[in-house]
Amino acid sequence: MGLLNKIAGNLQQSGKLIQTLLKDYIAIIPESKELVLKQKIVVFLCQKAEYRVEQIKSLQPDAEEGLIALLEVNKKIQAKLHFMPEKITLYEDYLEGEIRLLNPPKFETESIIYRYLISGWQIFLGGKIPNGVLPEKVRIEKDRVFYQLPRQELRLIDILFHTLENNSALEINVKQGELKIKSSAVLNWSDLKLENILQLLGKNPDS
Repeated sequence: MGLLNKIAGNLQQSGKLIQTLLKDYIAIIPESKELVLKQKIVVFLCQKAEYRVEQIKSLQPDAEEGLIALLEVNKKIQAKLHFMPEKITLYEDYLEGEIRLLNPPKFETESIIYRYLISGWQIFLGGKIPNGVLPEKVRIEKDRVFYQLPRQELRLIDILFHTLENNSALEINVKQGELKIKSSAVLNWSDLKLENILQLLGKNPDS
């Protein structure tokens, strides 16, 4: 029993150490069932998205609310999107996300031909993107974008919310660079895969 108690004590100490390392990145508010990703980790995740997705030239939190993405399509058109990620629903093998556009998309191009195409698109389609030209499992309804991804594509979601049941919904809000996630269940530090978070951030609890 003495050995088991020592191991349990070491694990508890390790968990507290990891919590200390993560306090600048994550906060848990049990009374409101919220998990807060602070600005440092939001910026870090935005940078990872820039690195992984070729079309994203810049992604960063807006000073007030939401995120701002600069996209480049076919190296000809630059698009600026100001949006709020609002909801993620978890299913067994995939997740469905919902994004709300806070402002109409803005497009720029140095190509005269593409300028005419963009102008015509905005005049005749009212700025609406035809669903037929969107990627598979992406659809637009008014100012909202819906998408589906395999769960493993958003690794952080499984790390933070692996204890939630299927069909659980996460409500998301981004204000002044902080991303708040409200779930259907109360979260504690013990519910998180702390070591996986450190690995994601490239931190070592022994360093």
